[in-house]
Amino acid sequence: MKKLISIAFILAIAFQCKAQFVNSIGLTAGVSAGNQKFFFKDPAAISQKKYTFGFNASFFAEFFSHDYTRWVSELQYNQKGSIDKQFDQNYPNKLQYISWNNYLKIRYEMYSIIPYVLVGPRLDYMLSQSTTSPTIVSNFSKLNMSAGLGGGIEFVSFSNFKFLVEAFYNPDIAPAYVTPDLHVKNKNIELRIGLKYEFAGAKESCNTPTYVE
Repeated sequence: MKKLISIAFILAIAFQCKAQFVNSIGLTAGVSAGNQKFFFKDPAAISQKKYTFGFNASFFAEFFSHDYTRWVSELQYNQKGSIDKQFDQNYPNKLQYISWNNYLKIRYEMYSIIPYVLVGPRLDYMLSQSTTSPTIVSNFSKLNMSAGLGGGIEFVSFSNFKFLVEAFYNPDIAPAYVTPDLHVKNKNIELRIGLKYEFAGAKESCNTPTYVE
């Protein structure tokens, strides 16, 4: 009974506050600089590879309308990989991923801009693999976890459309390639621009009831 009363109380507050669940939706596109780190087992050694460049694009939704914190969920296409240089020969490794990204967004509203930081996990699903490095002899994992650490600036406008720029650091949490002799981790640096549409009335309102005598 107490649990039901607590749930009812929370729901009552939620309806009273009239908080809109989906604050905005948007699109981003940009470039990715991919790198990989090779972890050899025998003999133990770590080899940092050269950067390769690709593209990224995403569709995202922003939830809740708190002044300082939001939640962002995103579906992203991303290119990763590296260039493995051995004996003056370059071996490109190209990977294409679709990722489900979720971030805590911490923001601060200023007069003409809104700076913010984004942090959270990514679930990466590999779409395709094109690797030429002689040391890679099997497939990368289809599913992998990585982290997203980023920051951005949203430009204040009087319309519902908002322009933004973002930068991300995206390292693998677990190796994306695992064999008895070699583990490989991806690392990406992403720069992107975006446009979002903020729904009308997206601001939270939790007004104190007004009583008329």
